[in-house]
Amino acid sequence: MKIYFLLFLFIVKSAFAADVPLHQQQIENASVTQKAVELSAKSVREHKDIEIKEKFVIPPFHKQTGELETAPQSFCQTCHSPLPHQKALRTRTFNNMHVRFIACETCHYENKKFTYQWFDMEKQQPVLGQNLLRIVKNIDNENQRLTNPKIGPFLNNVRIFLLKSDEFSNQIEEQWKHANDSEKVTLHAKIHAPMNWQKTDQIHQGTPCQECHNDKKSKLDLSKLGATSEQVQAITTHIIPRFLEHYKNDDQRITIREMLR
Repeated sequence: MKIYFLLFLFIVKSAFAADVPLHQQQIENASVTQKAVELSAKSVREHKDIEIKEKFVIPPFHKQTGELETAPQSFCQTCHSPLPHQKALRTRTFNNMHVRFIACETCHYENKKFTYQWFDMEKQQPVLGQNLLRIVKNIDNENQRLTNPKIGPFLNNVRIFLLKSDEFSNQIEEQWKHANDSEKVTLHAKIHAPMNWQKTDQIHQGTPCQECHNDKKSKLDLSKLGATSEQVQAITTHIIPRFLEHYKNDDQRITIREMLR
């Protein structure tokens, strides 16, 4: 009888876990390294709250208008700004433009078993990807998309990423509010433990551009995401990531010769 009861509990627990975002599961089970604690201590020490101005004098991107705030329901925006890439001067604008279309976890969470789908952050459900990519001829950047879905990672058709409205997210936020400095460092390390930011000393190192912008093998199945053949070619052969690939550090100078390669 005891065996049947334990089996029942295992089945119930497994069924529940299947609907719990993977990020939550891995935070709860995280075992952080000393290196992770040191990186988190540095990040927490340097963190500054960012005040978002209502209107910019100059739009953040060339020939683009619209609201800066994109999908504030993302759990990452509990601490990070809507345009989170600030440190890398050469690539930050290019990376920040992706925020309108790509969930943070798509670039900062690696797993070969993941699939990628459009996810409507407002309605909190997957959506079809037709006409969601804004890569066409004669595009008018004055006209924004009516919805703001993002490409996010899924495992077994369950989103792996957290939303602010998730109960677990609220628990984390409350823990942070009442934590001392030492507890914040540990909590920061556990939240970021599942991500690929510990590969180098550079905090929050993301997926290289060439993993998606690659005409041989792209990380994303662009056709399934609703891209036309023309859009697939435009994304996978994009000149900017190919140009940036020549520069391994910020000390290298940008030259016209490199741009024309």
